[in-house]
Amino acid sequence: MKKIAIILLILLGVLSLLGGAQWCRDGIARMDGREPGRIYVDTLGTPDAEVLQDVKQVAGFFPQFMHEKFQVKLECPIDVLVSADRNTYEELLRKRMDVSPETLKEKAQFTSGQSSGSKGLCIINGDKNSLKKNNNRYSTTAHELFHQMQHELSRGKSGYENSLYWLEEGSADYVGALVSEALGAGSVEKWYLDAKFALQYAKNPATVGQLQSTTEEERLQLLTTKAHSYDLSDVMTYYLLQHYGAGQPEAKIVAFYKKLGSDKADKAFAETFGIERDAFLQEFAGWWQAECSHPAKFRVIIRGNADKAAVEQFVNQLEQSRNWLKRHSGGELKGDYQLVFVGSADDFVAAEMEYGSISEAEARSIAGSVWAENNSTLFINTPQVADNVQSIFVSSAMLCRLYMVQQLASEDGSDMAWLLRGASYVSGVARLGESGHGDIAAYQRHWRKKLRESQPMPTLDKLSTSKALQEAGRQYEGERLSNLCEYAAAELVHRYGWQGIFNWLSDARQSGDGKKAFSQVFGITVTDFAAQVHMMLY
Repeated sequence: MKKIAIILLILLGVLSLLGGAQWCRDGIARMDGREPGRIYVDTLGTPDAEVLQDVKQVAGFFPQFMHEKFQVKLECPIDVLVSADRNTYEELLRKRMDVSPETLKEKAQFTSGQSSGSKGLCIINGDKNSLKKNNNRYSTTAHELFHQMQHELSRGKSGYENSLYWLEEGSADYVGALVSEALGAGSVEKWYLDAKFALQYAKNPATVGQLQSTTEEERLQLLTTKAHSYDLSDVMTYYLLQHYGAGQPEAKIVAFYKKLGSDKADKAFAETFGIERDAFLQEFAGWWQAECSHPAKFRVIIRGNADKAAVEQFVNQLEQSRNWLKRHSGGELKGDYQLVFVGSADDFVAAEMEYGSISEAEARSIAGSVWAENNSTLFINTPQVADNVQSIFVSSAMLCRLYMVQQLASEDGSDMAWLLRGASYVSGVARLGESGHGDIAAYQRHWRKKLRESQPMPTLDKLSTSKALQEAGRQYEGERLSNLCEYAAAELVHRYGWQGIFNWLSDARQSGDGKKAFSQVFGITVTDFAAQVHMMLY
């Protein structure tokens, strides 16, 4: 009898261990010599050293961060595999994640990481071209690891049709932003503002209805159609936590996924956040519509050594530029932006690194700029706009460029990068003219004179993309390249007025084809117009 009792006790002990680790990989994670809750990093090939270092840093940081910030612990050991490049990433997806040959290429192209809770496995694309910034590497690794936590908390019911796509991905992105902030790379506020920025600049974003319970095929379609489903998920999640997080957003996320282990998603949502899902979605949709309608808001951040009088002057001119844009285009820039005013080139570098999470080398390469963009954050080199003339010009050029990019939903201006640059700068000249500082015709004559002083520039039709402009900038003087774009845009304004420019903008947005819209609005092909401009100059 004693032997039977001892055997029963041993069996009960084993079952207890297995029960405590029932959601761990293979069901025996506590018994295979691996530590529960520990994250093991390995590689396939040789990933970029910086990428691997940052992934390892997050892997070491994540368990304690979860314990301190979310009051939960990982129960299972997790494997994180970092690929060397796109090819090895595909290999890992195929062999370890069982991704089908039919979807393999698309998943590898449109993702930087994948997670499988049932396998206790995360895969990270270690190609630095995929994850260029350290905050991207931190947030992506933490994002995939939090999917493991979702799996554990919900007892394996956190994925696909069982859960809510937007909250699953949005909360994982939220954790990614928290971890990045904790490691000194970016902030949660910047993450949220950039998500709003991307959504408001998107041409055909996903709808709220598409981001509820989804199949794997539906999720892949959202990725491949560039529907900004993650950005919308992020904004929805942030709104939820701000309005229904009861001051403890992390605890609410944990509570939801625990409830998901025994309840349907709608019931778990209502009990956790105190509002029915349908009511929340309706409320959010109304709020988002209002957000997309209000004129741009600028939050001014003045760095310590920036001249406050110059900042005030620039902000006043920005308001005048807003009025000019509205009069001539009939529209307004939308969204929320941070305006960071810096006091020197060194401060420009420091601010870019702090707010933009870019490397020092990259920041120094643009430290001499008058202004720079980093999604929702705009950096203004205050000493270079202290003069009122510069303040007028830069405020208008910056605002007009942002408006045109937002309307086109394209950094390249729908393959019309030269016009995007030229028209933005000429808007600044137009404002100078209205302020008594010359006129567009005089500036156009000046640009023609400067352009004739040295070798001919390439024709405009060779400058259709941002990449083409950058490559030309390495061969020709940057100012002369801008003069060419300005001269051509000024010629269009001379022939067709500002109404012509903004008619082109409207047609290009609708068609998605800037060159076709150019022909329709101006009655001449881009190639023929480029040839005319070249003849006028040389």
